[in-house]
Amino acid sequence: MQNPQKVYLKRWIETASPVEIVIALYEKMESLLKEIIDLYEKEGENRDTKKEIELANRVSEILYYLKGTLDMQKGGEVAKNLNQFYGICIAQLSRAMAEKNLDLYKDLLKAIREMKDAWEEVKKKGG
Repeated sequence: MQNPQKVYLKRWIETASPVEIVIALYEKMESLLKEIIDLYEKEGENRDTKKEIELANRVSEILYYLKGTLDMQKGGEVAKNLNQFYGICIAQLSRAMAEKNLDLYKDLLKAIREMKDAWEEVKKKGG
């Protein structure tokens, strides 16, 4: 028997618009970054660094995926700006991991939220 959650997800992906998928990916990054921040705030120096790295790597995978799906030919200035945004986010995430810096994670979360809000506006306008 198939996992009902996987079946639902597969059907959702097949019917969702590209903008809805992008928003879902931003929501996932937001959730992962919140988990990292919670590790810092609740456990401090005693946090599970393996878990932090695992979560940060998942955020990184999503950022690289989004960056890789950009059509630089057809996307014009928007694709160029998104490519730059994703590059900055990847660099910020890498720096936050290397420095074990909570503030950098919080700044990244803020940037991801703001961009997610922009995508939600695109969706509202029929994009």
